[in-house]
Amino acid sequence: MGLAAVPFTLKRSSDLYTSGGGYESTTETAHGLVRLEADRLVIQWRVAVVTESMEGAGYETREEIEPVREIVMPLTKVAGAFVPERRWWRLAGPKLIITAADLLAFERIAGEEGLKLKHPAKLALRIKRGDRLVAEEFAAELSLAVARLPEGARGAGALPDEAAGGAPVLRDGRSKT
Repeated sequence: MGLAAVPFTLKRSSDLYTSGGGYESTTETAHGLVRLEADRLVIQWRVAVVTESMEGAGYETREEIEPVREIVMPLTKVAGAFVPERRWWRLAGPKLIITAADLLAFERIAGEEGLKLKHPAKLALRIKRGDRLVAEEFAAELSLAVARLPEGARGAGALPDEAAGGAPVLRDGRSKT
């Protein structure tokens, strides 16, 4: 399998009106790359923060670029990926949706300082229209790689007692029963 990669963009904005009649707008744009390497998924991104402030007659723009962040996860933590079908009423561009097999899989991405996810088990990455075919091919390769995992590896999310047929065990070691 070759090295498959898809560039993506995520944006979020917030507006703030101050008590003195001022206005501040902050836009965070994450430019990233999701890549499939043998038996792992690599997600890298860099966030650029642009803050525009208006106070009285003054106007100020500040730009800050954060260092590149990376998360590497084994394919055992991934359930699959897809690119939703095109719909004429969707004006926004296409998305690559990666679904986790474990809610902790995207925790480093969606933590308090990370990106905001609408659902903790789904990572929706906005892609350019021109990259739609690349994203569809990536989703197919990722799904195939997950399907080819050995049967024992797919159950790697289970704890040893549970995998051996014992009582289900919580992550902190307590028994569920």
